[in-house]
Amino acid sequence: MARIRVLEAIAGADFSWSPGDVVEVSEEEAESWADGHRAVRVEDGEGSVAYAAEHRLPVVVSEDGQELDIVEAEAESTGPLDGRDDGLAWSRWRVTVRLPSEVPGGGQEDGPPEQADPGDLENQEPEAAPVFDPDEHSNREVLAYLETVGEEEALRVLDAEAAGQNRAGIAKNRAAVLEAARARDVAEGRVRPEVAADFSRGGGVAEQPETRDW
Repeated sequence: MARIRVLEAIAGADFSWSPGDVVEVSEEEAESWADGHRAVRVEDGEGSVAYAAEHRLPVVVSEDGQELDIVEAEAESTGPLDGRDDGLAWSRWRVTVRLPSEVPGGGQEDGPPEQADPGDLENQEPEAAPVFDPDEHSNREVLAYLETVGEEEALRVLDAEAAGQNRAGIAKNRAAVLEAARARDVAEGRVRPEVAADFSRGGGVAEQPETRDW
């Protein structure tokens, strides 16, 4: 075995040397390192081995004490601490670690994320469609919308229009709009034909007929 004194900071997968350290290596490693720039040989009696290299890599832990994986570690030369200018060579670690994955709630992810249960998705209530507000639309847009709805929705929109802008172009079509809406209810099975017929015979201006589940 041979000993070398480190002149420049050197680090590897399982060791780290700082300037001034004296380490023990094989003759082959000494020939490689002791080039006068990175290190020099130390003759017998010129110094003692500074440390066991395998014990010098840092151990980095999280707040809860979990040891973190070290991706890269390097000892770099630095100046002395304030008030400690004692002529010694100082160095510090620069360490890159792999942080554990975070999961909602502040915990740590121990496995693959949980998959949503398809049954739960099927039982979820669909989001309600936005309510049509006639005040936010033009005459043409309101009339076009009324051509697609049933009587209940048509009455709601017409009443909202009457309480709001009350535009003549919409109000004058009230009876025709309601009659067409009732016809759509019958065609789509929402109202029995005889109920719509009774109301139609009243001229479309009578009170809304009572409906029941048959």
